[in-house]
Amino acid sequence: MEKKNNKLTSNLWVKDGLDVPFLCIMLVLMAFGLIMLLSASYAYSYYETDGDSSLHFFFRQLIFMGGGSVVVGIVSHIDYKKYVYLSNFALLVACVLVAITIMIGKKEGGEINRWLSFGFFDIQPSEIAKFAIVVFCAAGLDKNHKKMISSKPSKNIVAQKIADFTSNKIVITEGTVTLFFYFFWVVFTAGLVFLGSHLSGAILIMLFGVAMLWIGEGRARWFAIGVVAVAVVLFIAINFYEDLPIKDYMKERIASWLVKDLTDTDKRWQINHSLFALGSGGFFGAGLGNSKQKYFYVSEAHTDFIFSIIGEELGFVGCCLVLALFSVLILRGIYIGMHAKDRFGALLVFGIMMQIGLQVVLNVAVVTDTLPNTGISLPFFSYGGSSTLVTLGEMGIVLGVSRQANLPKYSFSAKPQKKPNTK
Repeated sequence: MEKKNNKLTSNLWVKDGLDVPFLCIMLVLMAFGLIMLLSASYAYSYYETDGDSSLHFFFRQLIFMGGGSVVVGIVSHIDYKKYVYLSNFALLVACVLVAITIMIGKKEGGEINRWLSFGFFDIQPSEIAKFAIVVFCAAGLDKNHKKMISSKPSKNIVAQKIADFTSNKIVITEGTVTLFFYFFWVVFTAGLVFLGSHLSGAILIMLFGVAMLWIGEGRARWFAIGVVAVAVVLFIAINFYEDLPIKDYMKERIASWLVKDLTDTDKRWQINHSLFALGSGGFFGAGLGNSKQKYFYVSEAHTDFIFSIIGEELGFVGCCLVLALFSVLILRGIYIGMHAKDRFGALLVFGIMMQIGLQVVLNVAVVTDTLPNTGISLPFFSYGGSSTLVTLGEMGIVLGVSRQANLPKYSFSAKPQKKPNTK
């Protein structure tokens, strides 16, 4: 019996194989997401197609998922270290696409300007920007790790001028200069996305961008200052939002979030019916397909507010199941990152997992009225080609890192090897 178990264990160790737990969790989320999107979208789909099809959005999402699965397979076979050479170019392309979108992109309702339209398919460059900032920070923080943790005075001209002007009372270190260099690009990218009327995307980029700087061993005192700065910004936003230079619809969303008026059928229509859906679901839900709020009460329930339909149809148990699946996916991803072959692989996986995790948290916070309505999708569940393809591409990168990580893996083609000697 012992020999049999040893043989089974050794069969898991292969030179080139995928991390099976991560792959299985991803596939479960994809299947679950398609089922819930079908349930949440068929009424709206029937209306949008003038009665021609109740499966319009489901079939399109199925195509996106199918294309994304191909992307996962291709990307997972690419050596992730090659992304180092594309990191700067990726961020440049993402910023250019966002800038083009601001100028000539597709407008919706005269306010939002997030998409570049190519006829049958629209691209949302902010989704590309999310991925680009992860790769850019991972590559840079790996390459400049020694500078990031250095306490030596910086040779930067500006830093030296400040030191000379203050008679060396203020000495700016290499670590500080490096930190602010990457922080600048995080803020710059988030600012471009914000100008494209995608507030949630800008917030998300800021959050996981700063988190990556923290993981990259940035100085703790700067993050303490950053926390205070964020607290000040939030205080100003909540108390003086009417005077802020932001779009009117953003001010209205902040105002409606502060009021919490369940009788408001105008500004709080979507969020109120989202709460009604979650509340009416109870513990076990009304049953799959039995949502009432998806019949044009929760606006476009198949996109950003699909979690409220999950709560109505599958109840508290269904919501917990979705969050549990995401938690396991993220924890497994972090586990892969901890066993990555090098620092770049670890930072890359951590950045992707933080992005997914923060996106889930923000989506659920909006749907439950914990945060103002910012319009952020739920990965694997919300309808959308750009978000689906980028998310699955990122999953392919994580699987690509797992191929070279020191983990038990399985491959359909590779020959089993003996378990590595860790002594």
